[in-house]
Amino acid sequence: MSIQPSLKEIMNYKKRLNWGELPPFFHMVANSLSDVGGMNVHGFDNAFKRIVKRNNWNLQRLGGRETYSGEIIVERKPELTVHRRFVGNNYEIHCMPEVDDEPVVLYRKKDDIDFKVWDPSTMQCLVKLNDFAEFIRYAFTKGDEADMLLVKHASALTEQVLLDLSEDIQITGLKGYSIKKIMQRIEEEGIQD
Repeated sequence: MSIQPSLKEIMNYKKRLNWGELPPFFHMVANSLSDVGGMNVHGFDNAFKRIVKRNNWNLQRLGGRETYSGEIIVERKPELTVHRRFVGNNYEIHCMPEVDDEPVVLYRKKDDIDFKVWDPSTMQCLVKLNDFAEFIRYAFTKGDEADMLLVKHASALTEQVLLDLSEDIQITGLKGYSIKKIMQRIEEEGIQD
């Protein structure tokens, strides 16, 4: 197994540990990670693509212009605040613009944000890992090495999404805990029921 195994390698390892089967819980989390990993690769519309889509950027606020060839150039990147949190049992990464230090959580089509249109229903939730809170608990209490590798893969993948986002977007605030930080706290404090 490589130092940072791919999702496919982790799934194959789990199958070897489980007589060729993938437990449903593991499979569900792996599918969520597969969706996140394919966000920039596959042609499906998603929040990440909507956010970095330059023709929805407010060029007046960003000091931008469109060249004759259709390329959009800006003086500064749009700004977003990132919130990492558990919503129910799901681990989610949300991003949103702010106006007067308040997050924009409703549909907005005004000149006071860095986007022509901000639609939280299609732009706010960048990452959603289903039942990840329970999976972390399981991995640390009853899981095997493959379960822990999947949690570590989730950590690396979510950090990569934020790195990719920062290429086009200025992340002005990073709130909540990363998966890596959650793992460190669990290792330091243990899991309490």
